[in-house]
Amino acid sequence: MTNQDINDVWYDYALKFVDKKNKHEQGWSVLTSEEQEIAALWLFEVDVYNGGFIQFFCNWGEEAYLHVLRALHITGANQMLGNIQEQYSCIEHLADDERLTALWDIPRLLTTEDEQRLDTLDQQLWDNEDQLAEKAYTYYHRKLNIEA
Repeated sequence: MTNQDINDVWYDYALKFVDKKNKHEQGWSVLTSEEQEIAALWLFEVDVYNGGFIQFFCNWGEEAYLHVLRALHITGANQMLGNIQEQYSCIEHLADDERLTALWDIPRLLTTEDEQRLDTLDQQLWDNEDQLAEKAYTYYHRKLNIEA
């Protein structure tokens, strides 16, 4: 399979679980832990390749971030795992900041140093050294035995 083929298969496969989450009031809790991981990875990929880690985090929050951490660990996407842990460390100190009233306040509260570090780390993510779509689809397809 070419990279485009695996990305298309992964997209279709994962979108089922994103749709399931979005169609139910319970959100994440309607999904099994594996389905949470798949949906979070899909949301992560879409946002990271569009606007970076901050876009993903501000759109979906810490719960989605934790699902992605679990998924990256399980699938062996270690470069991405380390990367987003480092990105999170750039924003983690803002958790108790009283100026933070919504997740989208985070970007305006970042230091110039944090912004530069996040940009550098986003560039590394975009290199996709872990071949995330292939690893994720292979792992979850085998584990859940669900066709795309």
